[in-house]
Amino acid sequence: MSNNSQNAIIRSSLHVDGHELAFEHPQDLKSRQGTVWVFIHGIAVTPAFWEPLMPLSFSRSAPWISLALPIHAPSKGPEGFSSSDVTPELFNNLYGAVLDKVLKGRDVVIVGHSTGGFAALCLAMERPEQVRAVISVGGFADGQWNGLEGDMQLMARREKLGAFGPTALRITSWITTRWPWLHARTASMFAYDRKAFLNDEPSKTALAFMRRDARKQDHDQLIAFFAGIRDVDIWQQIPQIKQPVLIVAGEHDPVIPHEQTMRLDKDIPNARLLLYPDIGHMIMNERRELFWQDILAWYKEIFAKEAL
Repeated sequence: MSNNSQNAIIRSSLHVDGHELAFEHPQDLKSRQGTVWVFIHGIAVTPAFWEPLMPLSFSRSAPWISLALPIHAPSKGPEGFSSSDVTPELFNNLYGAVLDKVLKGRDVVIVGHSTGGFAALCLAMERPEQVRAVISVGGFADGQWNGLEGDMQLMARREKLGAFGPTALRITSWITTRWPWLHARTASMFAYDRKAFLNDEPSKTALAFMRRDARKQDHDQLIAFFAGIRDVDIWQQIPQIKQPVLIVAGEHDPVIPHEQTMRLDKDIPNARLLLYPDIGHMIMNERRELFWQDILAWYKEIFAKEAL
């Protein structure tokens, strides 16, 4: 959190259906005019991940809020949370409550990374009157992942390593979040340009926040989330999305199948694809400055009459 009282970052929470959903925002959010930027992180990350990556002028003046994924620390899920609870309705109910109670009457543009991108598409369909646009960063419409994260899904479901799969995930999480160098290198496995990822100073801060919150994570709930997200599928519904959608993807994403990215571009009526060469899944870390330049330019083009 920021130590500058004038631009302090506040961590708040909202209780919805047994969930305690955490989110962060500038202290003076209510007084910042215009469409609110809503950020949603990817799996096993934290709502504190986004702010260090923001351009300073943006974080200090734009209206923004960063939401946690359900059950992701510092959020807490209800007792008995299971893989069957991971549905589009889960995201819509929790984030819909934020729109109703925290951002009531305000238009929003949602920036979601990976699973956050999935949640953004769900919310765009559920709240078309308030969600004016979506930026899906390495997002998806079904949870069939590739590579290491796909293996982690299968381990959570006991389809890989059998009964030892969930235990292996717990051990890996405990070890990696206690040694910064190991955590950074593990996270960089989802990048293609690993050198850029590891050398980016704001990303180092974001990873430190990620480790801090991960140490408080309920591993059983996170494993259930990993298992359940593999079953989500909104392909039949996404043609209903009429808002502008910017699909930001890396050409060498090791998690999201390339054909899924292409299909998103094809099936969403008002979509635009921004495909970066020589980039993986961690686009906003691998090409942080270019990423912000491109999404802000798109925003200004879409909403030319609205000042940031």
